[in-house]
Amino acid sequence: EAIGATHRAASSQPPSLSQASSTPTPEQMEIPKNPGKGLKLLNSWGRKKVPFVPIDPHGQQVKVYVCGPTVYDSAHLGHARAYLTFDIILRVLQDYFGYDLFYVMNITDVDDKIILRARQNYLFDMYVKDSQAKGLKALLDDVNEAFPLLKSKHNKKMETLAKDQKDMVAANRKKDANELGEILEDEKLKLQNVVDAEKKYKDYVTSAKAANTPDSTIISTLLPMVKSELRVLLDKRKGSTVTDLSIFRAHAAKYEEEFLGDLKALGVRMPAVLTRVSEYIPEIIHFVEKLVEKGVAYESNGSVYFNVPEFSKTHAYCKLRPECAANSKLNEEGEGALGSTGDKKCNSDFALWKKSKAGEPQWESPWGMGRPGWHIECSAMSGQLLGGNFDIHGGGVDLQFPHHDNEIAQSEAFFDTHQWVNYWMHAGHLHVKGRKMSKSLKNFTTIGAALKTESASVLRLMFLLAKWDAEINFDKNSLQEVIQREKQIKSFFTDAKIELRKKPKASVLDQKWNPTDKKINNTLIQAKSDIHEALCDNLNWPVAMKRISDLISIGHKYLRNPSFKPLLLSDILAYTTRMLKIFGLIPNDGHGFGLEEKKGGVSREEVLTPYLDAFVAFRNELRSALKAAGKAPGVDKKVLFEMCDNLRDEVMASLGVRVTDAGAAEGKWSLDDPKVLINEVEARRVEEEKRRKEKFELQRKKAAAKIKKLEDEIQMFAEHKVPPADFFKLAHKDKDNFTQFTKDGMPSHMKNGDGEEIALNKSVIKSYGKVLKKYSKNYTKCMTKLEKDENYVQGLQKEITSLKGFETC
Repeated sequence: EAIGATHRAASSQPPSLSQASSTPTPEQMEIPKNPGKGLKLLNSWGRKKVPFVPIDPHGQQVKVYVCGPTVYDSAHLGHARAYLTFDIILRVLQDYFGYDLFYVMNITDVDDKIILRARQNYLFDMYVKDSQAKGLKALLDDVNEAFPLLKSKHNKKMETLAKDQKDMVAANRKKDANELGEILEDEKLKLQNVVDAEKKYKDYVTSAKAANTPDSTIISTLLPMVKSELRVLLDKRKGSTVTDLSIFRAHAAKYEEEFLGDLKALGVRMPAVLTRVSEYIPEIIHFVEKLVEKGVAYESNGSVYFNVPEFSKTHAYCKLRPECAANSKLNEEGEGALGSTGDKKCNSDFALWKKSKAGEPQWESPWGMGRPGWHIECSAMSGQLLGGNFDIHGGGVDLQFPHHDNEIAQSEAFFDTHQWVNYWMHAGHLHVKGRKMSKSLKNFTTIGAALKTESASVLRLMFLLAKWDAEINFDKNSLQEVIQREKQIKSFFTDAKIELRKKPKASVLDQKWNPTDKKINNTLIQAKSDIHEALCDNLNWPVAMKRISDLISIGHKYLRNPSFKPLLLSDILAYTTRMLKIFGLIPNDGHGFGLEEKKGGVSREEVLTPYLDAFVAFRNELRSALKAAGKAPGVDKKVLFEMCDNLRDEVMASLGVRVTDAGAAEGKWSLDDPKVLINEVEARRVEEEKRRKEKFELQRKKAAAKIKKLEDEIQMFAEHKVPPADFFKLAHKDKDNFTQFTKDGMPSHMKNGDGEEIALNKSVIKSYGKVLKKYSKNYTKCMTKLEKDENYVQGLQKEITSLKGFETC
């Protein structure tokens, strides 16, 4: 009776919405007659911007429900896109517009995907334990059965989709046909992934056997390679034997804990309430019972279905995606991979409660042992906490139909209302090469993996540079642009705080504003106005971020003016810091980019300033002295410089102090997140190592070229030992065939092929003359060098030896 009690309590309060006398169309949304704050939001219901007005009569409290994850595997950046987006939305509503939020998010821990993956992983783990004992042949037999099974599955689905798409085109249902076309293209990609995996596996086995790799090694290498495909086969064989409920709960708990850790690492604020499906089974059963009592749901063979045609007699079905109302294929996608056991009265009907089959978790219900359908969970859990009418329901854009449209239908029927949720907000997808990032398409990057290479602030900033409801294409180029934008922001705050520290006390400074100061202040005032206007316009934070970036550029230029006013620059710092904190780029208790929170009227930076000033000044003096020492004896500059660098990169970075060296005596400091600094140091080391290797490779190539040149020169000395007058007699390749010579050593006669002596004609003698001229020139060079240094050739050989040592080091 808990939900009914909540509903009655909600009904006893003064209604904030007028009661509709007739069924509204999907475009009709009644806005509460309560105070607003000038904010307009894009409402997916009606697909237009409308004034945001809370249900609360005072216009202050806002109730929010966001669909959380189905915890069957690690979350990826596509999930981060949704949860970071709603984190920013809720931060702006709370910290900028000043609303009091009551935020609920669910965790789906009972679902077809979880059931399948939990069973598959459990069966695969059991299979691995016995794999070595069963041997390589048994494994290869199973793998060779698994790949055709998966290919057949994808091919059959593609055939069905292609046929249905053709029928929809013939019926002039172009939108439905396009929807199916996207599903068909995804299915083709899944099939190609299987084909590629099969080729990779076969190539490995072939090469491993050719190399006489032990069977045990092949087995241990092959198992993780074919896990995705093999576990599908194992589930087909033994899935029905997995009946221990703890297996499913443990699987979901593992990935729930990982997901919550990801949220923390991303800096996402936690909701006031986390609801877990497995903890709300009684409330879900009660919800389904009431729908059956109201005549909008029916039992069929142990399952319960929502009766869409019956509901549609008094309500509008598919308020978010009305064009999908007749798209049974998309509705089937929402029913899950395991389906249900009953017979539907209509293709558009959907499962509220599913009779559990063998190998599925189950709970007692009036209809027998079963489990919840997908859509019912959110209606039941949000109804428990938020009542029969609340302000905002959010999720990814792919949830609009069938999930959210079906949520609306069952909730409107339960609460006897035509307006269950006032504002529907859907975050845009993250795409990779034009396709939604997805586990099934294998084009994903997990949140954990992404955070190993990029900071949480970079990911958040990437989403801040796009509209919350727009698609984002994720690639390295776009990521580099975001990284540069973050560097611009950090650079401004670092330089501004350094310049402010340099200024004398306010009491001795000229405080009279000049025209430049007035212009800068007007720019600040205009930026505040523009940013407020942008946020009021559907939370348009890309425009807000552009104005913040412009303000930072102007502020950066202003601080280089020797006569800048510290109070005015501090105003710019304070405002930009406040906005970046609202967006979540700076922790409220942190000092990542700008001015940090003060405790007891004094900030950490103010406390540390005299100590860090003294420390950096000493380090600057030491570096200056080392520069001035030059090559003075007794001064090991390299060791001392390395000590300075180690202090900067190891000690100070770990303490959250950034030290930058602009010159021997120009070291500066600023505060930052130690993790960010350590990552920067590591990135710098990687870059330095890359440059070192490139430099070494260049030197190695130069050494190889030099060796070749020296070897050629040694060869020239070896080939030019004989005086030119004796060259044709002693060194030429045809010396044994020459029979007569002129007085200067040129051949005049030689033997022919028959051994007969013949006189050489003029053209041959001329060509030999050119050869002798070239030989004489090189001989003279060699003798000249030997006259100067009789050990010249030995010197060349020593140089080659030293260069070869470098080349191979």
